[in-house]
Amino acid sequence: MKLFIIVVTLTLLLPVSSCNKFDTLNVNPNAKEEVSSNFVLTYVLANTAKTYHSLGDFGSDISGALQYIQRGTNEGSDATNHYLWVRQSWSQFYDLLRNNEIIYNTSITNKNKFFEGISLTLRAFLFGTMTDLYGDIPYSESLQASTGIFFPKYDKQQDVYKGILADLKQASAILSDPEISQYKIDPVSDILYKGSSDKWRKFANSLRMRYSMRLLNKKADMQQVGVDIVSEFNDAAAYSFISVDDDASVAYLGTTRDNSAKGGLLNSSNPPYLFKPCKTIIDTLESLNDPRLHRWATPVQRKWDYSATSPQDITVTNIFGESYNITIVPSSTHDVDTALYVGLPMGLATVDLVTYNDESSSSFTYPPERSPYISFLHSRYYQNSETYIKMDLMTYNEVEFLLAEAAETAGFSVTDPEQHYKNGIIASLKRWGITDGANGFNFSDYYSNPEVSYSSASNKLERIMEQKWIAGWLTVEPWFDWRRTGYPQFKTGPVTQYGPETPIRFMYPAPSQDPKYLVNYDAAVKDLERTVYVPTGQTADHNYSRIWLLQGTNKPY
Repeated sequence: MKLFIIVVTLTLLLPVSSCNKFDTLNVNPNAKEEVSSNFVLTYVLANTAKTYHSLGDFGSDISGALQYIQRGTNEGSDATNHYLWVRQSWSQFYDLLRNNEIIYNTSITNKNKFFEGISLTLRAFLFGTMTDLYGDIPYSESLQASTGIFFPKYDKQQDVYKGILADLKQASAILSDPEISQYKIDPVSDILYKGSSDKWRKFANSLRMRYSMRLLNKKADMQQVGVDIVSEFNDAAAYSFISVDDDASVAYLGTTRDNSAKGGLLNSSNPPYLFKPCKTIIDTLESLNDPRLHRWATPVQRKWDYSATSPQDITVTNIFGESYNITIVPSSTHDVDTALYVGLPMGLATVDLVTYNDESSSSFTYPPERSPYISFLHSRYYQNSETYIKMDLMTYNEVEFLLAEAAETAGFSVTDPEQHYKNGIIASLKRWGITDGANGFNFSDYYSNPEVSYSSASNKLERIMEQKWIAGWLTVEPWFDWRRTGYPQFKTGPVTQYGPETPIRFMYPAPSQDPKYLVNYDAAVKDLERTVYVPTGQTADHNYSRIWLLQGTNKPY
């Protein structure tokens, strides 16, 4: 009874006593209105890495387009194997951009140059990835709902790229300030570079190189809006990545689902055996005697042999000392792949996926996704975290391949394309723990292969892009390179949804039916150029329509 009286008394008194302090009492002391940029930075970096990495990771549409991966059963195989791409959301990008804007605005308010340089770099990275994927995007009017702009226009792709390069150039200038060290950030929060302004500056400039080269085929158009992409590239190259220690990579912790790799038990209750290495990448690595094959794939468990008369169990050991038990199996039809490493061919009909490389006379049974006659991804892809499984935003080997391409192309100040080409290969090998003289690997022997050697290539650009494609294993960047160069020259499989070519863009997210939104969406779609692979009667918002970046270039087809 006393408790009831106290509660009633306090309730009655509250309106009277709070009249003069209404604003004060409505501030929740447990809900801070301003969050430290250190906390926001960790969120933005971790989720930017996850979002970007997911674009090329095994099982993604692009991993199929790049002929790294094929699905071995009919579970979602049409998207990866046959290019039946669906509309992709971009909400995760704008979520990250909104959070990054908090960092940027706070840096301006607090006059923290370090955070300003970082936020400009991340803004350019996120918007850059979006326009690479979709074409025209909401840019200059985006992130402004607080000012009443709920239906931002889609900016021309040319203008978006101009803004991206401007942000990166400004970021580099800010991060090169001799007094930048006085602007502190928490090294623990910076999961990319541990608070190193020097590495952030190199990252910003390396991205400038990426986007300058991305625009090489549109050099004249960019000149019209005041951007000299050759000068941009040359200026940025003077202070960019110089070793694998500069790689913009985030490692998996492997302690929760959110910070673990896709194939580990925390995210996949069963190892994702249905994702198979594609025959294209497997055959390429085998033909070059490339040691990266052993980092990425395993031998078949049952190997066909035309000369064998009975099954025989043997043990094979790769150059890293990893041993595998396999069974040699006699072949009666001589119509199977007898290699030790066997990839799944590109674009097979669904009915052919589960029986590929298995003779009809075989009595050996197995679950559909566990065919012992096809290689699996290496077991490292089934771990929550692993030494070599990282989320790469940009790597030193990419910078070296960019320099090699620039040196091979007229107009740039870079020289010695072969040395940069070599540096790119060596950096990629080192990224995967492969060094000259270790584990019996000899780089000179590898490089002397006429299919690797720069001097033996009749088409130098094609040679550079093939090695860059190998180095870009399970990342999205080689798809962007293929679109602008046409290399590697991919041959599609027997089944394609619209082909016989590979998709060249993401479709926009499903448009809102609000007329204020549709007017902007429709304007963006009108800027797309239909190719012959867009079916009659379908919208130009299609995976086979050309974005501005590709229009007038005759690339990739």
